[in-house]
Amino acid sequence: MPQKSLYILCLLLLSSIAARSQSLTDRLGIAHSPWETYRGMALGGGSTIIDGKPYFLLHAAPQFDLGPWGFGFDGNIRIDEQGHIRKEDYKDAYSLLRWINYISFYKPQDDFYLRIGGLEHASIGHGTLVSDYWNGSSYDDRKIGAAARVDLGLFGAEGLTSDIAAWRGGLTAVRPFVRPFQLLPLLTDIWILHNLEIGVTGVVDFDTNATKIIPNHEPWVTHFKSATDSTFDSVVVNRDSAQIPAPLTALGLDITSLLWQTEKTQGRIYADYVRFQHFNQGFIVGARTSFYPAENILLDLRAERSFYRDQFLPSYFNGFYERDRFDDQAKPQDYITKLTLLSDTTSGNGNGFRAGAFLNVQDEFEFQGNYLHLDNLTGKDWMELEVALPKITDRIFAKAIYTRKDINGVSDLFALDERSLMFAEASYKPFNWILVTLLSRWTFAIDDNGHLHTQSMIEPKVDVILSL
Repeated sequence: MPQKSLYILCLLLLSSIAARSQSLTDRLGIAHSPWETYRGMALGGGSTIIDGKPYFLLHAAPQFDLGPWGFGFDGNIRIDEQGHIRKEDYKDAYSLLRWINYISFYKPQDDFYLRIGGLEHASIGHGTLVSDYWNGSSYDDRKIGAAARVDLGLFGAEGLTSDIAAWRGGLTAVRPFVRPFQLLPLLTDIWILHNLEIGVTGVVDFDTNATKIIPNHEPWVTHFKSATDSTFDSVVVNRDSAQIPAPLTALGLDITSLLWQTEKTQGRIYADYVRFQHFNQGFIVGARTSFYPAENILLDLRAERSFYRDQFLPSYFNGFYERDRFDDQAKPQDYITKLTLLSDTTSGNGNGFRAGAFLNVQDEFEFQGNYLHLDNLTGKDWMELEVALPKITDRIFAKAIYTRKDINGVSDLFALDERSLMFAEASYKPFNWILVTLLSRWTFAIDDNGHLHTQSMIEPKVDVILSL
């Protein structure tokens, strides 16, 4: 490339970066707990009660920064009443990698960002394919994934992988995007073209269970009732009825237009086209606005409508996906695999909606939530809520995350069963160097026979923080 052309290209890139002001949506996000903010070494102990069984807990969690890099590790040793280390914590060599809580480069709101470790609330684009995905929704099967983002103003990309150990299979999503009119400053004065962004998303899941279709009835599945427990229903999967070619693949095309932006308010509209390979496509339109209704109160609202035919589900890869991919203990009215649900969505043309909100009140109360409803799938609504109280006092922090699927009416919104996931934390610092924490999880695990089941965890602990 001639030197003059290279110089002009660099100027265009630099000008496009300078033209991109920080969005109000960059300020959204639940406050970090004390476990994510200290720098030094945490050493302590406590107990863990898993499905009613107690364990003695030893804990070590160093965290430190090196320039723009951040490193956090979280190691637990649980010992049962017989003096044995809990085997689920150290099943194989990969279990040691799970001591990595995070390795990060810069912050999520920066133009360059990388995170290796656990993924929470991970979304790609508008979330029409990957929405609030967690790779650690099962504590005993939590994964070390990666998420990255680069934004150069004119163009950029974002992506994630659920598991950096590629040989284990897993979910990978990539979305490059471009703002084509950044190169033509005169056209950005036209309201519809101002900061217009076009993106292309590709999602693949290499997990072998992602491509299986298994009807939840004979001859593919056999259910066995317990003679002593009417709520227990053992399931044996006999065979698949079908399996599409691996990997499971979905593609999307999206366009976003920023309609207005000031220091205190902004609004945008967007549209997505999504197609699942071997199945069908859908079209989603939405609007989103962020604003300050009062001083020190930030509110973000979004609403979208989906239009689709048979065999399509919006927000397919969500917070429940790691459980829904393959649940061999699903009740007869539910689905063994998520792909079976996608394949059975054949009730004709249909629509759905998703609504979302974020609220921050004086940095003392924070809430975010999403609710998804599908018109033609009764009892298949999905909801995720998160609440944080970062400053009950200067020394107390509380946070709770709750996800529920297959919601059938208002009375079915809240319960802890096989259709729910929950994580809650309460922390207290009586002194700057002491951290008292209570963690509670309602999650799921896979037993020695490979069967999935719900799991409850309660973990009180006390740590000494040795600051750097």
